[in-house]
Amino acid sequence: MGDFKLLKIIEKKRDGKTLTSEDIGYFVDSVKKTLQYDSRESFNNDAEGIADRSQIGAMLMAIYLKGLNDFETNQLTLKMRDSGHIFQWSDQQKSRIVDKHSTGGVGDKISLILVPALAACGLLIPMISGRSLGHTGGTLEKLESIKQLSTSLEENEILSAIDSIGCCIVGQTEECVPADKVLYCCRDMTATVDCAPLVIASIVSKKLSENPGAIIYDVKFGKAAFFKTLDAALEIAIGLVKASRPVKAVALLTSVDNPLGRSVGNSLEILESVECLRGSGPRDIIQLVEALGAELLQISIGGSKENIYKTLSNGEALKKFHDMLLHQHTDKEVAQNLCYGDASEVFKEEAPYKTNFTYSGEEGFVSAIDPLVLGNIWKDEYVYSLRNPGVGFLILKTIGDDIRKGDVWLEFHHQREEITQDHRTQLTNAITVSSQRVQRKLIEKKVYYRDDALVVEDY
Repeated sequence: MGDFKLLKIIEKKRDGKTLTSEDIGYFVDSVKKTLQYDSRESFNNDAEGIADRSQIGAMLMAIYLKGLNDFETNQLTLKMRDSGHIFQWSDQQKSRIVDKHSTGGVGDKISLILVPALAACGLLIPMISGRSLGHTGGTLEKLESIKQLSTSLEENEILSAIDSIGCCIVGQTEECVPADKVLYCCRDMTATVDCAPLVIASIVSKKLSENPGAIIYDVKFGKAAFFKTLDAALEIAIGLVKASRPVKAVALLTSVDNPLGRSVGNSLEILESVECLRGSGPRDIIQLVEALGAELLQISIGGSKENIYKTLSNGEALKKFHDMLLHQHTDKEVAQNLCYGDASEVFKEEAPYKTNFTYSGEEGFVSAIDPLVLGNIWKDEYVYSLRNPGVGFLILKTIGDDIRKGDVWLEFHHQREEITQDHRTQLTNAITVSSQRVQRKLIEKKVYYRDDALVVEDY
């Protein structure tokens, strides 16, 4: 029958009443205890303080329908953080510990470049990252396309990486916010994934478990984002910054109405990231790396986008990336070739087939490329190929480029010998061309605290 005290808390939220800190703490503790019993063949479902799965689902739906105010969201975030291990840093390290989170977008490989660039600027980044969701690729899968690289590090390995290199990019450890593991699974099964306060608490609790001094949030909106409109993304951005206090936090609202960069797919995005770390790469990627990095530098140790640019142009960020690969168990020869040799030779499991898509319309300028089409077809081919990291797209003509009849604008790396007719049609129609060159605006708004006042301003 489940826990009686938890039943009363569910009723309270079902009726639209405000939960106390004690209520939320009891709920989170009950959720955590279910994880401890999941591996047992049987346990007393009526035991005090242990949530029945149906009770967790009921509570999530009550929150989805009735919402949480700022106080409740903040308390849920903190209680979830406190459900697991919190990293501890020395006084010398604490002010330099920072992190970044992106809500995800097609072609989003920003973390792979930003993390080593920040480390080269003197910041410390123990990034706990996520896996693929829906049509967007995950940072961990992209890294794992590098043979032997591990994203599962023990705490002592993470601490060692911060001491010796200044950064790592890893998955959630067993001790990190265990309550979130249960809640995330239950949200997926109860149609409550897109509930704003639950999204906020899930994201921020994991970031706060790293015990950082500052956080930057890249909240994406647009066709290929989880938040389609600027208003929806702004709600999340405000919630993330509020829930992060007293840690210094800034959110930038960035557009993904088009793919980011010129590559989509795990190993292809690694190659593009290395290109950026070598001092070149697509301008939109560099612009976001510089903007996000500048915000973190400014609110932590001081600095600007020029500091980020310098680390990319002088090879310091590339060296941090190389050393991070080695620390995460990449073979020395692989790391050397990827960073300083012929990077394309590193990936042996390339997709067996490549198909070029040729433009057949009137001459003009590329004004849009549908990122959702590319993301969905990539995911379909990725799953079909049993997760071949080489599956993906190279965008040869991107936003603002001139294009004429006969130009190849897209290269599809695929597993199937023949592309389905539906995929072929969708990709052919995924490009939009106009007679005027368009100006792409990547960043719309910035959310942060000035003193004790929340500020939302145009970027």
